[in-house]
Amino acid sequence: MNHPAPPTLDNEIEAMLWRERERERAAEAWEEPYDGPLETGPRIVARHRWDVAATRREELLYEWERASEQIARWQGVQVGLLAEAMDLALEDGTMRDDAPLSVRDFAAELACAVGMADRTIEQRMDDALVMRDRFPQTMAALESGRLSLPHARVVVDAGVRLADDGARAQYEALVLERSAGLTTGRLRVTAASIAEALMPTTIAERHADAREARRVTVHDVEDGMSELWALLPSVLAHGIHDRITQMARSVKDAAARGGDAGGAAPGGELADAAGGADAADGLGAAASAGSATHDARTMDQLRADALCDLALTGHPTVQAIDQDGGAGIDAIRAIVQITVPFQTLIGGDGPAPMLTGRAPVDPESARRLLGAATLWNRVLTDPVSGDVIAVDRRFPTEAQRRHLRARDEHCRFPGCRMPVWRAEIDHTVDHQHGGPTGHTNLAHLCRRHHTLKHHTPWQVEQHAGGVLEWTSPLGRRYLDRPPPGLRFVARE
Repeated sequence: MNHPAPPTLDNEIEAMLWRERERERAAEAWEEPYDGPLETGPRIVARHRWDVAATRREELLYEWERASEQIARWQGVQVGLLAEAMDLALEDGTMRDDAPLSVRDFAAELACAVGMADRTIEQRMDDALVMRDRFPQTMAALESGRLSLPHARVVVDAGVRLADDGARAQYEALVLERSAGLTTGRLRVTAASIAEALMPTTIAERHADAREARRVTVHDVEDGMSELWALLPSVLAHGIHDRITQMARSVKDAAARGGDAGGAAPGGELADAAGGADAADGLGAAASAGSATHDARTMDQLRADALCDLALTGHPTVQAIDQDGGAGIDAIRAIVQITVPFQTLIGGDGPAPMLTGRAPVDPESARRLLGAATLWNRVLTDPVSGDVIAVDRRFPTEAQRRHLRARDEHCRFPGCRMPVWRAEIDHTVDHQHGGPTGHTNLAHLCRRHHTLKHHTPWQVEQHAGGVLEWTSPLGRRYLDRPPPGLRFVARE
């Protein structure tokens, strides 16, 4: 009897199966080496290296989550402490009939204890009180570690405009429900949309009020640079950005055409946007002069140069946006106190010039500013310690004021950076109590800290070298030393 032949696999399929089997054997052989004693008891199961790595990754992830949660909990504790501090300060203020001064007093105590600015602490005290009293659900989420402090601030910032308690509670519940897994950027968009839907007034009404908060501020960063920040109505802000973008693009277009920017397209485009033919003429002149032909600046750099030219010269042209980065610095007529070492002034490789009380500036900018200055002060400093010894100038008037401006640079309360030209000269020992009018008994204090000195229990003594020793209402002592006149390290 003939039996049917057994079924056989296709040769390609059989070869594929053998290859898979070989890969499985290779994988099974890749194990963690075992250097311990030979197996005598229960069988030891070797673990693959990738299993070990995956386990550690899971452990790190778990530890990361727990650490973030604990940080959030402690930040919640800090917020609670600052809110309680605000309660105590306000309560004390009702007894002395001056709540703002009481808050300033306690904020200064807290700030000096941790090396922070008292204005920062006062703002955080106010923010903490708002979070605790008006956003209890957010505060609870922070204290439990379910929400980080940056996320909590986003929730508060977007919802603080909701004056109705019921609407605010509804807003909190909706935002916190959607906050899991969101970055602060995405949470901000979500929170803003929910708050907008619950607002009782229209955007037009709110915008009229918001315009009152428009402002311009500056923040110093590293390497002689600063950030200029402005809060403006959206239409104006985007209009400004669009205008300087068109000016920058015109320079780029002129460079692409080999310097022939006399055509009507770029000029006409800018003239329409800027509202005048002068802008077009300026663009054509600048490009024709050849400044744009070899221009390698980015659009961001060109925008910055155009903004400086517009703001400082008032001319809506690109003529001053030269290859050196703009001539707007030549138009500066503001009050500027800048210290330039003589070696640097004459073009040598000396110490960096200092914008007093702020940051270093590049030597070329310092020389250009000094070239247009109508008055110079010469400051004599100790070559070792850098202490100011004397200040002289051609006209010997207000010698003590010049000496103090050179020595102090800013308000002399710990942590305050208010420049001297916005501060007042204060007698450390009051003149009416016999304090002399000499630089050993004088120091600059901004109005905020001048008031704090005279109307709260804060006390101050001046020691040799202009060192101020402040004593807080709780008896703690804080030293404020004059900024060093010597800001460089000698070359070996």
